[in-house]
Amino acid sequence: MSSFQLRTPETADDLAQPVLQTFKKQYGTIPNFYAGLAIDGATLCGYLSFEQHIEAHCLLTPEQREMISLAVANHNGCQYCVSGHTFSAKKMGFDQSACADIQQGIAQSPTDQLVLDVALEALRNQGRLSAETLNKCREAHFSDAMLLQIYAWVGINTFSNWINNLVEPKIDFPLVPLQNISSDHPRRDT
Repeated sequence: MSSFQLRTPETADDLAQPVLQTFKKQYGTIPNFYAGLAIDGATLCGYLSFEQHIEAHCLLTPEQREMISLAVANHNGCQYCVSGHTFSAKKMGFDQSACADIQQGIAQSPTDQLVLDVALEALRNQGRLSAETLNKCREAHFSDAMLLQIYAWVGINTFSNWINNLVEPKIDFPLVPLQNISSDHPRRDT
């Protein structure tokens, strides 16, 4: 059980209060992740601003962003985000099997697989990509900007995973288990 007190519009600081009020008005409730981020209004506002700018000018498809979010959440052991991103991915048309594969870094198309490979290699290697992966990106015509946006999406998702792993908010979505990732798991050809 978490020792952190999630914030409401009544208990949030001056920065977080209007944001939480907007969430409550738009959704009828405040997702627990945002109530946790609202422990510090500057953190909440910074997160939302970063996310908004990336999404507004993104070179990745919404499906690719969701795949990155799901794979990164599983890698970081964030069951809140695995559950939330599985819920979102299903709304986009992914089935349960595809979601479980994505948690393990497996995509159905070569381009999406390369996106996941970059994202997960960046996580495993503290941002470093092997020459082999970088060459595959060049051959697939990934621009430098696209690579930075993959990294930005990995970063913002890692941040949200870490916040959830610290604060441990109650999961607002149907619970989805984390997937074990093994080196001998069958991967689709890229």
